[in-house]
Amino acid sequence: MKTGKIMTWMLCASLASVGLNACKDGNREQKSAAETRRMAPLSVSVMNLQQQDVEMYSTWFGHLRGVQEASIKPEVTGKLLNQVYWDGTLCKEGEVLFEIDPESYKAALSQADAAVAVSKASVEQALAADDQAAKDVERYSKLVDSGSVSEKNYTDALHAHRRTQAALALAKAAEQQAIAQQEIARINLKRCTIRAPFTGVASKANVSVGDLIVSGGATLTTMSSIDPIRVDFVVPGKQILTKLLAPTYNPDEGMVSPVKNFKVVLEDGTVYDREGKVVAVDSYVNSSTGTVNFVGHIPNPDLKLRSGAAVRVKAKTGVEKNALLVPSRALVSSMNHRFIYVVGKDNAPYGIDVTCGEEVTLEMPNGDGKTTPMLMQIITGRVKPLEESLKDLGFDNPKDVQVIVEGGQMAAIYAQANMGMRAAGAKEGFGTVNPHPFIYTHPVSTTPSVTAKQ
Repeated sequence: MKTGKIMTWMLCASLASVGLNACKDGNREQKSAAETRRMAPLSVSVMNLQQQDVEMYSTWFGHLRGVQEASIKPEVTGKLLNQVYWDGTLCKEGEVLFEIDPESYKAALSQADAAVAVSKASVEQALAADDQAAKDVERYSKLVDSGSVSEKNYTDALHAHRRTQAALALAKAAEQQAIAQQEIARINLKRCTIRAPFTGVASKANVSVGDLIVSGGATLTTMSSIDPIRVDFVVPGKQILTKLLAPTYNPDEGMVSPVKNFKVVLEDGTVYDREGKVVAVDSYVNSSTGTVNFVGHIPNPDLKLRSGAAVRVKAKTGVEKNALLVPSRALVSSMNHRFIYVVGKDNAPYGIDVTCGEEVTLEMPNGDGKTTPMLMQIITGRVKPLEESLKDLGFDNPKDVQVIVEGGQMAAIYAQANMGMRAAGAKEGFGTVNPHPFIYTHPVSTTPSVTAKQ
């Protein structure tokens, strides 16, 4: 700040010195020559300082992906007989995508059916033997007390019954095993027809009809659900702390973030016409990137959005109350400081050291009675509140202040030089100008046509 003032005064002093020398030379010349060297008034553009509530928006980078995504891989081995779907088309859930030669799996199922039939017969046979053994035990148990049957015969009958029970259990287990093999064969046969697991777009196939497909091998195609479509984006952790975190956590909402809705800006700069909703926020800040992951869903009934596309996510993050704004091009940099130059009550420019906030695009008057989108900068006073600096210049209402949009620094330098020369007694010569040396005009954003007058 101090160094910047010194440099400005040095330049002013240089101009003043040149002006004084010019005045001395002018005393030796004719008056008309001195008037010729007199500096003409400078033309600078001004705009009233703006004060209004400003909705604050932030933009983050993200990409699109399906809410559901799947790599379609074969679960059986065989020759690919047919690709049913067209590459890149929307497929309904359950729709057939590929067909693998089912003949060997049909044979395996027939073999399993036969094995089940054999196992059932074995169970019936074991049941009959067990039933006969049980009846022998019952009959011998009545005769052994009367002495008609020996104790040994009764014991042998008991052992025989136990053996038939074990055989029956083995037969039933074999039956269950055969049934399980039958179900596996049925599932494998069903897997020869590969269907869409959900409704979505199936990408280009990676195989051709006639290829040998290996179970668990290469991906046949990929699918991505597309309506709604998922938006993954990241927000800097610092911004989460300063702008996005809600003051209290609402367990009914399930997220610690007031950002609920957002817009998507496509790669060509157009804004997608539907609004998305944030559905999930990570619970931690990534230690490597310092960002927090957000997940949103956005309707896509016309299928305009596709998985993998890069987008920008724009969301409202708050409202700046009674913000003071100037056109971004009105800011002047000097020694790491930013200044605005305003027109004082005496029609001279005055510099104010400011701190810059957010940049926003607003519809502003362009000087010809119309409005145009203009990049505006929210500013605050660096040394003291900006309103106090304006009051020191005699302005109680910030909206009455005119800010120099273009030519501010040069106007300030000339004003200081002119003031220094007049203080030194110079009345004419280079650098000497009228007490009101500036012509202030409103900036016009449009350029007049060169051919309009032809």
